[in-house]
Amino acid sequence: MHFDLAIIGYGPVGAAAANIFAAKDFNIIVIEPKKEIWDIPRAVHFDGQVQRIFQSMGIFDQIEKIIDPIMGINFINRSGKNLLSVGFEDHPKLNGYFEGVMFNQPKFEEILRTNALKYNNIQFELGSYVSSLEALDDINNFEVINNSTNEKSNFSSTYLIGSDGADSFVRKSLGIKMHDYNCDQDWVVVDYLVDDRYEILDKSRYQICDYKRPTTLLPITDNHVRWEFKINPDDDVDKLESEENIRKFMSPHMWRINPDIDVNSGKLIRSSKYTFHGLLVDQFRVKNSFLIGDAAHQTPPFLGQGLCQGIKDAHNLCWKLVGVRDGNFNKKILDSFNDERKEVNDFMIRTAIKQGDVIGSQDRLKAFFRDMFFMFAKKFPKALSALKFQYSWKFHQGIMDNDLYPNEINGVIIPQPDIDIRLDGKQFDQFIGESFALIIFNEKQSLIKDLSAIEAIKFYKNNIYVLDDNHPFMSDGKLASWASLNNVSAVIIRPDKHVYGCCDSEDMLQKVENLTKKLHNDLKI
Repeated sequence: MHFDLAIIGYGPVGAAAANIFAAKDFNIIVIEPKKEIWDIPRAVHFDGQVQRIFQSMGIFDQIEKIIDPIMGINFINRSGKNLLSVGFEDHPKLNGYFEGVMFNQPKFEEILRTNALKYNNIQFELGSYVSSLEALDDINNFEVINNSTNEKSNFSSTYLIGSDGADSFVRKSLGIKMHDYNCDQDWVVVDYLVDDRYEILDKSRYQICDYKRPTTLLPITDNHVRWEFKINPDDDVDKLESEENIRKFMSPHMWRINPDIDVNSGKLIRSSKYTFHGLLVDQFRVKNSFLIGDAAHQTPPFLGQGLCQGIKDAHNLCWKLVGVRDGNFNKKILDSFNDERKEVNDFMIRTAIKQGDVIGSQDRLKAFFRDMFFMFAKKFPKALSALKFQYSWKFHQGIMDNDLYPNEINGVIIPQPDIDIRLDGKQFDQFIGESFALIIFNEKQSLIKDLSAIEAIKFYKNNIYVLDDNHPFMSDGKLASWASLNNVSAVIIRPDKHVYGCCDSEDMLQKVENLTKKLHNDLKI
């Protein structure tokens, strides 16, 4: 049997991919050895951009019920002194959402799996695994074996996605190697349920910068708290993981959750050693096969970006495959998936390693200077930019203009107005749609007539928008400020809401025409 797309691996990234691609009418087969969701929490953090993707999937209303915003992060030294506090409550919601929220992974996966069942174009082969894979130029052939019956079935697909985790069979079958950033760190990860008698009063994140035992304290949702304790070289790991020792490590900081809490209360649902890795594939694509999520990259958890980047992988790939499938893009555009995702994930891994080095340093002298820096930053907050506490990434290559009108915003995602602002019942992203769009700021609506006389502009069809000061999507000032700060009068937005290119007001019509012709050429329509 032949499918448009095979998704190998049905963890959270594979399940997200199934939903994203099924909504675009791909005929899909999903293959996963496990039938049930693993009920142990693992990933716990979403950023604003991922929530924006959930919005595009039509599931944010469900996601909203299982998330809690991070209200801030506190850096504590070995003696318990607060070195620095960074509040997030008042930070601008550039994507329309809190830029950091916590969640419970099993609940998240349940939403994804339930939503996927509504699609008649997905065939599920759960409780089965891929035993062989042949990736040819235009087709993927693979054998699937049922775990229970050992029955073998042969399938094929035009495209194939490997979302089968860190030990990816797909990656190995494709012969793809991984670059090792040599940042392996051993930590004990603990999931703890606070006794129902107590409320989690402080939803902030705590980094206990103790050079003898770096520790992370993360309130998640409901009564769930995540603890992480760094393992020292001379530790007896089995002893370290015991409940007695874990409660001993938790005890000095338990009051931060609630001053009245009994340190012997609550339930430990997991205490396990994890090695944090930094790994990235040499290539995300071989012919018509692609890697996403942990199959492609493994990021230390200090930025909470592992799962986020996997979902962004799927979202980035989807609009490109749709364009190729529909005959609107040349197949060569698929190379940009590798270029863009490799660049961003490399940035994330390197930044996470730096963050981990800061909070987890066990060199006494380095720890001393770190603490001094934090105390300095308390008085001079701009110093924090050196640590990149705020996510700041963009594409520098791929589907974007690097030649005609260079601008720092080329390759970044356009801000989204507050999600409560709607036009015709639609939030900004839905209103703009999921095709290339042209947005013009602070011009008269009559300009559209002048644009329509330009042959190249027909490419956008009806996706041309003029946003003046009175437009609803300009009412919260976010887009107006962004356009003004970057001297932007016209901007071309990709289907994933990243900026392809932009220009100022001088000879704007000519510049828009030039950018559009370049876009035509880049897509090879």
